[in-house]
Amino acid sequence: MAAAGIALFAISYDSVAILRDFAAAHGITFPLLSDEGSHVMRGLGLINERVQEDHAAYGIPPNPRHVNLPYPGVFVLDAAGVVTRKVFHESYRERDSGGGLVAQAIGLFTTSPKAATAAGPVVTVRAWLDSPTYAWFQRLTLTVEVTVAPGHHVYGQPAAAGLVPLVVEIEPLAGLEVDSVTWPEPHRLVLPGLGDEMWVHDGTVRGTLALTFTGAPGGGSHAIGIRVAFQACSATACLIPSAVRLEVPVREVALVGRSLPTAAAKT
Repeated sequence: MAAAGIALFAISYDSVAILRDFAAAHGITFPLLSDEGSHVMRGLGLINERVQEDHAAYGIPPNPRHVNLPYPGVFVLDAAGVVTRKVFHESYRERDSGGGLVAQAIGLFTTSPKAATAAGPVVTVRAWLDSPTYAWFQRLTLTVEVTVAPGHHVYGQPAAAGLVPLVVEIEPLAGLEVDSVTWPEPHRLVLPGLGDEMWVHDGTVRGTLALTFTGAPGGGSHAIGIRVAFQACSATACLIPSAVRLEVPVREVALVGRSLPTAAAKT
């Protein structure tokens, strides 16, 4: 899908005047749609009626302004206006980065010439975040790219007994929540003379996982430690299981204003 075919717009319960000032203040050039009274969002079932309960769980005092807020998220529409995918979070605090939303919603991944890289004779691993910065409760997408030399493969899930599948582990960091990694489906491989079927990746494969920074503001800069384990084999021989470690830097930025409550992309 070509990036030129993507249109972005956002919808908020704010008035047209407020959205006009917000766009001017933050240099927003895509359309901001006003849904005063939240009629459209309510009709779509997007209103969080438990905001006060959420605030209480976070230790925030009740505020009459903080009621009936919409869940943060994105709808993806095709050219006919049919919803093809949606990405929403239950917590009103969580916000994805722009690159992360594009990757989740339409499968277009960011790339980075400054990716952390560990190159071996058979397997090269690269890793990068979709943003060099994070803010409180923002979700960033970490991409791990594994390139396998021609004639070789690495194992996916499920791996046969005695074989090591491709695994990504994030080193513990205070205030960092880590989702499970998502890989493309491995393909089936049956080698002549062997009865066992195997599920493998070859060529270049990219996995993604979300990192949510839940620590209080002021956490500063970090180096995200990443361990990638794998076992590379050819049709005739297997290398010993291997693991590489990479570090991806990320720095904190201050929150600016407030995020728009919900957005949609039309492709």
